[in-house]
Amino acid sequence: MKLVSTLTALATALTALPALAADFTLTYASPYTEAHPYGAADAEWIARIAEQTDGRLEITPYWGRSLITSREGVDELAAGVADMAYIAPIYARSGYDMNRLVPGMFYGYTEPKDVLDVYMKLWGEYPVFAEELEGMKVLGYNVGTPMHMLLREKPVESLDDLKGLRIRAAVDFIGPLAAHGAEGVTMPMTETYPALEKGVVDGVIAPYEALKSLSFAEVVGYYSELPHSRGAYPSRGINTAAWDKLPDDIQQVLMDNVEWLSLRTLELSQEAEAAGRAYGEEKGVVFNSLPEEAKAEYAKAFAPAMEEVAKELDGMGKPGSEVLGKIREAHDGAM
Repeated sequence: MKLVSTLTALATALTALPALAADFTLTYASPYTEAHPYGAADAEWIARIAEQTDGRLEITPYWGRSLITSREGVDELAAGVADMAYIAPIYARSGYDMNRLVPGMFYGYTEPKDVLDVYMKLWGEYPVFAEELEGMKVLGYNVGTPMHMLLREKPVESLDDLKGLRIRAAVDFIGPLAAHGAEGVTMPMTETYPALEKGVVDGVIAPYEALKSLSFAEVVGYYSELPHSRGAYPSRGINTAAWDKLPDDIQQVLMDNVEWLSLRTLELSQEAEAAGRAYGEEKGVVFNSLPEEAKAEYAKAFAPAMEEVAKELDGMGKPGSEVLGKIREAHDGAM
């Protein structure tokens, strides 16, 4: 009995001891909250890294733009605002040309996983992508889920139905809309709900999740599935100075988790898409899909602008046309 009491007392004392400090502590900054799919993936990744390094690497997160922004995140990370961060070179105003412009070349793709696979292969094949992000090492990639058309009054059932519509759209989508008789309108997404409510615009190009996250299901009656593909891009990075402080084995753990973080982010994004569609159905939104030939014809309208982008990159001494060719070959099943 005395031995049992002694062991119990020892166990209690050990439990009360403070946890051993990590060998390395790094900060991680994200413009998203932990509740967002990207933030949720990050939180799982942070716990996974701690476990796989036996607690030797501790990552302290700072959520919701408390340290870093979306548009300037790449520069902020390179400058050391945080050791690690969510980055989005696609939102940069200039620079990072291959990373910023190549994602638009994935027009016509309908499966995000296909986009991610092709993009990561190209990223490994062409050093220029990494060279543009001097001052950091990439730890993960994002791929956007396709966006479609949310409409107030009636569905789009053929490309002819686009004529005369005013659609809130990203700049990249204005050309294809115009080619089919619609007017693309740029405005902040935060202003789109009242614009739909008042009939200032007839619709918006957005993903399923926006039906719930932005409450668009309250002001649209139809969701017409005409894919507006979104490409992939490097989305998490570590400052080179922080990277160089880590031993080889911890660096390897981070690199071994690049694919895991990329795929987990996609999985959680797709769960949010499913939840958005379910919410739309609850609110009475009617869903329809255009014929495959109409989707293919619409996708062709993206080609001229992307060919110009490729030539622009060529003029900078970068492999724009070569990469565009490989992306289109992959889309046709030849890569």
